[in-house]
Amino acid sequence: MIAPTLAQWLDDSGMSTSNGVFITGTDTGVGKTWVGTQLIRVMRVLGREVIPRKPVESGWVSDLKQTDAWQLADAAGLPLDNTICPYRFTAALAPPRAARQAGTTLGLQQLAATCPTRWETRQFLHVEGAGGFYSPIAHDGVNADLAQILGLPIILVAEDRVGCMNHVLLIAEAIQHRALRLAGIILNARQTPIAGMDNRHDLQQYLDIPIMQFPCA
Repeated sequence: MIAPTLAQWLDDSGMSTSNGVFITGTDTGVGKTWVGTQLIRVMRVLGREVIPRKPVESGWVSDLKQTDAWQLADAAGLPLDNTICPYRFTAALAPPRAARQAGTTLGLQQLAATCPTRWETRQFLHVEGAGGFYSPIAHDGVNADLAQILGLPIILVAEDRVGCMNHVLLIAEAIQHRALRLAGIILNARQTPIAGMDNRHDLQQYLDIPIMQFPCA
């Protein structure tokens, strides 16, 4: 299914009526947070109260507005506090390595505990991972492990460029292997696409899930 608008994509993917989502990417820097803020704003228009969570963020900067956690909180209409992102590390490295540099360790259960286990029907839990699906997120696991603990539907964000199909299809297979639900894919066009490239249509030959292409972020 090729969704022409974000609202339609949310309907097609089941997100508009879901209780939450886990946002992951094919890699670091593909636009998970930017895509996430757009999703959060649309969910609010649909009448949902969004609970944003960024369990851990490395590369934390003093200008809070430049952090992923602040942007997610702002999109949800909330002030940034420690419940949204309790684990913050200044080193721009994978979270477990950044944590070690800060003299501490970070476990999967610690990260999972940052997310509520019960919430009201009108609420929507929006959890953003760190890096790609198989990027390390704790000393004892990767993003995929955290997603499995939480059990939420997954949205996969990929940069819309030559070569992304390989990454998308590999991660889609990994998600299926872990018995998780891949609700949909968003291709984030961060640069002007190469003439003739159409990853959205090409991926649809292999995946029967909603795929949407975002404009330049």
